Amino acid sequence: MDSNISSKIFGEDTINICVLGGGNIGTLLIGYLGQNSGVNVSLYTSRTDKWSNKIDVYDSSDNLKYTSILKNVSSDPKEVISNADIIISTLPSQVFPVVLKSIEDYIREGTWIGVMPGSGGVEFYCKELIEKKECVLFGFQRVHGISRIKEYGHSVYDLGKKKELFIAAWPSSEVENVCCLMESLLKIKCTMLPNYLSVTFTPSNPILHTTRLYAMFKDYEEGVYWDRNIQFYSEWNNEASEMLLACDEELQNICNAIEGLDLKEVLSLKEYYESDSIEKMTNKIRSIEAFKGIESPMIEVDGKFIPDFKSRYFLEDYPYGLCIIKGFGDVVGIKTPSIDKVLAWYEKVSNVEYYVNGKFIGKDLKDLPMPKNYGLNSVEDIVRYYSK
Repeated sequence: MDSNISSKIFGEDTINICVLGGGNIGTLLIGYLGQNSGVNVSLYTSRTDKWSNKIDVYDSSDNLKYTSILKNVSSDPKEVISNADIIISTLPSQVFPVVLKSIEDYIREGTWIGVMPGSGGVEFYCKELIEKKECVLFGFQRVHGISRIKEYGHSVYDLGKKKELFIAAWPSSEVENVCCLMESLLKIKCTMLPNYLSVTFTPSNPILHTTRLYAMFKDYEEGVYWDRNIQFYSEWNNEASEMLLACDEELQNICNAIEGLDLKEVLSLKEYYESDSIEKMTNKIRSIEAFKGIESPMIEVDGKFIPDFKSRYFLEDYPYGLCIIKGFGDVVGIKTPSIDKVLAWYEKVSNVEYYVNGKFIGKDLKDLPMPKNYGLNSVEDIVRYYSK
């Protein structure tokens, strides 16, 4: 890390960073951050007994690349949150607000709060911290790389690093400082986004995962089994691509309806994967090397397999991903028949209520970070809110 950058921003040569979440992404992030001199990396976790103070990072051929040091691992926010200059969460979206509530009293004024990836409505949950403690929220459109845990709390595989990261900050006036420091810490080019909605609308998991799950499991009912776990990406099919492209187009329609905000960096998946047809999209996703070997969220029952509706794919990407996109679509008056079809299926299999007589007003939306729950009821409200 360039100490001149940290001195300019925080007034000190050494900075304290606390990571929330010790899964695949969190463990690799600890590895990346720990390679920097002048950085103390800590972890806030309930599973302290499982963690070593050293994290070994391996390549895909099982060769040790480097080892990073963890200064502290604790379940006590007094120990790792109260002195943090920067907090970076890699927690699932449904867990983030619960953890944030438990640590918010220990967060100092002016602390930077990063979220990777930064969707899931975190800008609503962090609103008070930004306003009352002058904290800075920053979010990544996507994660910094592909990773898989080798041994929990001890080692991780680095399976591929992003060439560029896109970051938004709130207030947006801080985005240059954030990108400058993150680029120095992660050794990845960081590009500034003009507003936080450019992160919230990133269609990666909220559309990529949800449409694939819909295509795979829409005909599932009790008593239906699969002989094996399905490869999530390597066995991607045209049905999933068709629904993906349809939902992706609806998101772009929502972006286009929000005049007054620059959302051109919300790249469609069609652009991101350079695939403008169903067949091209299927072939592209199947061919991505870093995705090979990733299985679907399924559980084994008596030697057979069924969908795991309690997995992160279901608990995060529908309520804290696609629902939020649909919520903005409702505010700006854009019809979303494909998104509705996917969410209506999820509503059925998850026993939640999102729709009442075809209207997106179900009781289980009231506890989600939906724009209408935070007073955003028009295009003007959205533009005003995200222009800060």
